[in-house]
Amino acid sequence: MEDVTLPHAKEHLEELMERAARGEDVRISDPKVGTMRLVPSEPAADRPQGVIFGQWSHLPEVPLDRLLAPLTDEELEWLSGERSAGD
Repeated sequence: MEDVTLPHAKEHLEELMERAARGEDVRISDPKVGTMRLVPSEPAADRPQGVIFGQWSHLPEVPLDRLLAPLTDEELEWLSGERSAGD
């Protein structure tokens, strides 16, 4: 357990956060507000890392060959505003 001053915590916040995430007890002291503990809001193992599967599952699937294919003349006309979606 280590007590650090508020000015020190401001200068070394990233390091102190990493230490708290590893489970170290980090306390920040300030004469005006007292002493506070820096703790992770949830265990690191429970935090999602990278892609959250199913995050975009509501979107339609587009086949890869269609996704990478050039736009058709109709699609280009619609995107340029030459014709509306109902034409």
